[in-house]
Amino acid sequence: MSILPPSRAAAAAILAILPLVSAGCQTASSRAPQAAADPAGHVPEDLSIDLAVRIGFGVGERARIEERNVRLVLLADGTLCAATERVPRDDTRPPRVRRLAREQMTELWSTLVASGFAEVSSAEARGNVALLEPAAGEVLATLELHANGERLTYARRYRPEDEREQAMRGVVRAVASLAWASDEALVESAELPTRYDLGADPYARFAPRPVEIAK
Repeated sequence: MSILPPSRAAAAAILAILPLVSAGCQTASSRAPQAAADPAGHVPEDLSIDLAVRIGFGVGERARIEERNVRLVLLADGTLCAATERVPRDDTRPPRVRRLAREQMTELWSTLVASGFAEVSSAEARGNVALLEPAAGEVLATLELHANGERLTYARRYRPEDEREQAMRGVVRAVASLAWASDEALVESAELPTRYDLGADPYARFAPRPVEIAK
């Protein structure tokens, strides 16, 4: 039986336990939960939108959200700002409403792509869409989108009584729903509360009596 020097014995012991340590690490790593895939991995990191709906003279009060004055701004970090009816000026951002989750950003991006508002070739308005004005009796919807380093702008005009520009209408409704803005009932169709006459006030007798001042 040969006896190894102390240094060689220590080296041999280390080499003997290395396979066991490696096997233990592999077992631990196999048991560790796998990182969840990013559901919004295909969404541009710089995705932001500025969506505005302006109504022309004579449109009047409308129920649909896409036929009323609306301003919706989505920042790249998911912050959603919105204002309806009392829309601020173009150089003023609407108040913050909420911050969207990554899954909601994914759904919104998918809606933009499916509606044809995510391709450079489909952007026809290159100027400042904020300078456009709606004509009398029509609705003007403008969309400014930043994605993948590109700035895309769109302008769509339609009248409340027609069914044109369904793609833009759908995008307005999709973003507005994320901002908890929905259709409002017209004044003439609103249901007024029912008021009942329950008679005299039963607590009137407990009310303090007025003090009479002798003359």
